[in-house]
Formats: sequence, structure tokens, C-alpha cells
Amino acid sequence: MDRPLFFAAAFTVAYCLDLLLGDPQGWPHPVRLLGKFIASLEGAARKICQSPAGLKAAGVAIVIIAAGGSAAVVFLVLRAAYSFNPACGLLVEIYILYSVLAGGDLGSHIGRVESPLWEGFSEQARSAVAMLVSRDTEALDESGIARSALESLFENSSDGLVAPLIYAAFLGPVGAVFYKAINTLDSMIGYRTEKYAALGCFAARADDLLNFIPARLTALLIVALGLLRGRAGLAWQVLIRDRRNHDSPNSAWPEAAAAGYLGVRLGGADFYGGEKIERLPINTAGRSPQRSDLREGLDLFGRLSLVAFILALLAGWCIRSGEVFLI
Repeated sequence: MDRPLFFAAAFTVAYCLDLLLGDPQGWPHPVRLLGKFIASLEGAARKICQSPAGLKAAGVAIVIIAAGGSAAVVFLVLRAAYSFNPACGLLVEIYILYSVLAGGDLGSHIGRVESPLWEGFSEQARSAVAMLVSRDTEALDESGIARSALESLFENSSDGLVAPLIYAAFLGPVGAVFYKAINTLDSMIGYRTEKYAALGCFAARADDLLNFIPARLTALLIVALGLLRGRAGLAWQVLIRDRRNHDSPNSAWPEAAAAGYLGVRLGGADFYGGEKIERLPINTAGRSPQRSDLREGLDLFGRLSLVAFILALLAGWCIRSGEVFLI
């Protein structure tokens, strides 16, 4: 079996399927099944453990079972599929890689925010952006809607697109699924609220660790893309200055680079459950985002996606040519 060729075929087809199909509602999806499994593990943990220490231990167990179990299942399924027939194995690998990519779906969601703004349907845009963020959206004006969408787009550009591409290229479908499981765990239980502070702390720290390199690479790619528009200098300046202006150790990296590239101000005050929460601003000298910035942000995201895919494809090909791989 020509491993570089099989990898390139699976990787390319999966990427194109993600762009074309996104994540259609109603389709069977491994991540949705994983989410239900995590929810059942959480329910069992809360019945068994009552103390903070017990919940912390349960949180570690949930991560090991969910992420390790997902990776093990994928490893066994792929081995069985390739042993049965290489073509069957290739199809399974394509489906697995497609299921861990979220770039197409993310771009579609942002498009559902951007289109109504251009048509003057602010209420429809608010409803669309409410699907992306946890902040209160009822009173957001055009600028607030655009800012919320841009923050979501570039915060998720790393963990929804670049990170899965990196882990798939370097560690194959098994590594990509392990990463996706950790990221899903973080999105479900990795909150700093009273309810999840103990149970989700390990999942949150694991997600921070796995996104450390992808978030920084995403930011650097945005700066590099700025060279084509004469914006690399400002993108780099804002990145270096504001890369820590977020509760997460990773999220501000791509957000800061994008804010500098677009010349807009991100972060600041938002309302959550009626309570005003002040966050550190990113690019204070930038203008308030408008609908035109959201369109340009989508254009930047599209080019970021293509460049990240090409680089990951080349890296994966080189790794497999040297027989350093994990299926």
C-alpha cells in the first residue's frame, strides 16, 4: 500500500467534503455520538462523586475513557477495514477525517450571520450569531453582531480547522480523533463555572495543551497572509501586544492576529445572562467591526483554510514517505 498516496487521497477528499457539505443536520456523526457518550459519563460521575476531589478524579477518568476510548475504537476500525480491503479502509479513513474537520460548517454559520446583515435583517443575524456564542445577543447592534461573529470565527479557526489538520497530518486519523475528543470534552465540561470547576478542569487543561501549537501557528499564518495585502506589520504588532488578552491561553492568538489584519477592535464588554462581563480588548486602536469586516473576515478565513490544508498535506506526505506515521 502506498501510504503517502493513500494519505493524500483521504486527506484531500475529506477536506473537500467538509468544504462542500459541512455538518448536515440529521446525518449520523461520530462527534454527536461522542457528545452523548460524554453526557452519560458526566451523569454517572455526578451520581458517584459528590466532593470536589472526587469530581476532579472523575473528570480525569472521563477524559481517559472518552478520548482514549475514541482513539482506540478508530485504531481498531481502521485496522480491520484496511485488512479487509484497502479501498474499504480508504473510505473509512475519509469519513473519519471528514468528521473531525469543522471549517466548512464554521464558515457556513458565519455566512448565515453575514448575509442577513447585508440585507438589513438584523434580527435574523442576531438569531444566527446566538448559535455561535454564549453571550446575550438580543440587544446587539450591527457592530456587536459583527464583532461576536468575528471573535467566534477566529477563535474557532484554530480548534475547528487548523488543529484537526495538524493532528491528522502528523498522527493520522487516530490522533485527529483523540484531539477532537479532547476538544469536545472541553466544550461540554471544560467551563470555569461552579458546576464544572472540579469535573471539567482536567479536560480544559488538556485542551489548552493540545491547542498550544495550533493556535500559535494559526496566528502566524494570518500574519503571513497579511503580506499579500500589506497588513502583516499591523497583524504582527497587535498579535505580540494583545496575544494574552483572553481568559484562554490560546484564543487571543488568532483573534489578535485577525484583529490587526482587519483593523478592527475585538473583545471588551459583553452581557452573559444579563450580567455585564468586562474582557480585555484586542486592538484598542481599531475601529468597531461592521458587516464589511465580516465579509473580509470570511475571505481571510477561506485563504487561511486553503494554506493550512496545503501545508498539512505536504507535512503528512513527507512524514509518511519516511514511514513515520500512526494509523
